[in-house]
This record gives sequence, structure tokens and C-alpha cells, in this order.
Amino acid sequence: LWSLYSAMVVIMVVHSGENVTLQCINVLKTHGQVGWFKQVNGSEPLCITYMWSSVPTVHHQNGFQGNHMKMVMTNITIFLTITEVEVADSGLYFCGMLDKYLIFANATVLKVQGNLFNTLSAMTPNAQPFILEEDGTMKLFLLVVILGVVTAVILIIILILVLKVRRDSNRLNTDPDAINYAALNFTSKKKERRGEKELDPHVVYAVTR
Repeated sequence: LWSLYSAMVVIMVVHSGENVTLQCINVLKTHGQVGWFKQVNGSEPLCITYMWSSVPTVHHQNGFQGNHMKMVMTNITIFLTITEVEVADSGLYFCGMLDKYLIFANATVLKVQGNLFNTLSAMTPNAQPFILEEDGTMKLFLLVVILGVVTAVILIIILILVLKVRRDSNRLNTDPDAINYAALNFTSKKKERRGEKELDPHVVYAVTR
């Protein structure tokens, strides 16, 4: 016979290379056997490691290695430490205890991503990023990055336009040749028009003679 001690499922999202420690409450009333199990995509659970509560010797099964997954037991808590997690370590983990009954407790869903830099670089619009814990930290971080990039681009465009306007304004204010040329050109045109008006009567007079 078996029973489920705790229906609570903890979701833990980490990046590859980190160390992770899972834990569950030791509910054994007498000496018995304890162990950790892993289940992937609804497949048959595999025993990772087990030990007798009265004997400190730990046994590993199904190809799991002690230098990668280590179990430690106290009177209150049973720990499973995974060193330098990999993407392949993702899955559902739970501990089991056996005295008269087989008890499963404290399920943990472990999701292992690649390192943070590669995760952000490889993201596409169709990608569905994991959520860090329950507060959506990962989505919030990505939103902040996107808003920061957009803001930086807008500021650069505004700065370029402002500098261009200032440069054109300074060029007009500090170029004396352009000002003198404009003044001389305007004066010459006035003289030409005045000369034309003065010559008009003489031309008419010469014709009438």
C-alpha cells in the first residue's frame, strides 16, 4: 500500500551549472527505507538513490551517480543535492519513505535552462520562456531588456536630430562670408532697379527726338 503525504508541488527553474537542493519532510515513525525518485513526461518513476534510516550508507540506481546527486538525511528532513545541473536533469522529483506503507511526499518540478546569455540570444517570438518561480521574474526581466533597447534607440534618434539642427543653426550664425554675400547681393539688386528707373525717361526722350 502507498499513500501521498503532501499534494503540494514546487516548481523550481534554474540555469545549467547551478547547484540545486531538493528537500522533503521525514515522516517516518519508525526505522524504514527512504529514497528519491525522478519522473519525466509521465513515464515510469525511476529510483535515484535510497538508504535505510538506521544505516548511513546511500545506494544509487538506474545510472544515477553519487558525485552528481547526493542524498542526506536528518531526523526532520531528507535532502537531495544535484551538483551542476544539466538540461537533462529536468523532471519531476519526489521522495518516498517505506515503513509499513510507501509514502510519497513533496513533489518538485525541476526545469533546467541553458545559461542566461544563450537563453536570451536564442529566443524567438514563438519561444515560450520558463517562468522563474511564481512571480514571473523571467518575463519581467525580458520586458525590461526590450523596453531598455527601444528607449535607447529613440534617445539616439532624438540626439542625432538635435545635433543636426544645432549644426545648421551655428553654420548660419558663424559664416560671415554667407552674410556678406547676401547683403551685397541685396544691395546690388537695389542699385540695378534704381538705375533702371533713372534711365527710363532718357530712353523715351531719345526716341521722341
